Amino acid sequence: MEMKKLEVKAERMKALAEERLTNKLAATKRIAEEKRANAEVKLNEKALRTTEIADCIRQTGHVPSSFSFSFNFKLPSICW
Repeated sequence: MEMKKLEVKAERMKALAEERLTNKLAATKRIAEEKRANAEVKLNEKALRTTEIADCIRQTGHVPSSFSFSFNFKLPSICW
């Protein structure tokens, strides 16, 4: 009888551990999906901004003063 109780207790503990693991995995997947969605939104916003700047450059032939390069290099003086 004692053995049966221990087996039942072990099964309960195992089931509880599996449930916790499943919940943790679901939460991790949800968080990862949210991060992916946020990254995609940011990427789309940057792409839209870049498209707007490119259109402005095409129309005017000049780089808008509000446009700033986020990388470190100098444009040749012939561009200005």
